[in-house]
Amino acid sequence: MKIHRKGLVIAAAVLFLGGLCAVRFTFAGKYIMIPYRTVESAPDGAKPSRMHKPVKAVAESTGLLDDKIKEIVKEAADKELEMGIVENQAGEFVFTFSIDDFIGRYNSIYQAGKGEAYLAPSSEWRAYNYDRAIHSGYGCSYYNYSKDESILPFPTISVYTPSGSDNVHEITLNFDDHSYTEPLFKAYEDMCFYTLKTLLPDLADEEIVTLYTTLNDLAYEHLTLVDYTPESVPYAVYCRENVAVYPYFAIGESLRLCIIPAAQQYIEEMESRGAEIVPY
Repeated sequence: MKIHRKGLVIAAAVLFLGGLCAVRFTFAGKYIMIPYRTVESAPDGAKPSRMHKPVKAVAESTGLLDDKIKEIVKEAADKELEMGIVENQAGEFVFTFSIDDFIGRYNSIYQAGKGEAYLAPSSEWRAYNYDRAIHSGYGCSYYNYSKDESILPFPTISVYTPSGSDNVHEITLNFDDHSYTEPLFKAYEDMCFYTLKTLLPDLADEEIVTLYTTLNDLAYEHLTLVDYTPESVPYAVYCRENVAVYPYFAIGESLRLCIIPAAQQYIEEMESRGAEIVPY
């Protein structure tokens, strides 16, 4: 039986604010208490240098945006992603597909199921440059997209790419549980479904639902006080061929479903730090 998400988070927050000094989680190490906030945090120690691809006003870009989406969907309609892994530079691994390859394939699958595209071209996403990524010490670009920016807690999708490259280093799906409503959580689950269907095309629909439901439940069951940073360790990492998926939920941050290349170095590092590795 699922634990009511909102009640669980509120109870955890009450304990936290009431003076809880130390909580023993599955992870090893000492954690620092963090204040409540609803915005996504940058990789530890990283600061956005500038917004290099600002979102255009809807009134100015709707027609052009529709044309771009249609073009991307058409190009990706019958083309599955190349799901290889390459070492972009020493110790930094990326998928062999680009952010726009991902957007195109996602939209193709989403359109087949929903009758319309979902993601805008990457040029329309909020984007920042950071000094480092979560899984490497190198600089990265951080892209974030909300389908409805008029609703502040609307679920978002984030893509990290290495500086100077469009290849995908990490994807996170983000849900602000502090503003929990059933429609918003359903929108988040839809993003989980179509993202995993894009990246794991061999899985049946019911298997995809089981996978993201299991991972999201694990996130709620293993709340942590550690921000999502290079120091954070997920409770469990589910691996299938070249794709590694794991949940992460820190008090004060958004619930995340994270997807990275299942590079041996990454998996071994997380396992050595206490994460359970689950072949799927």
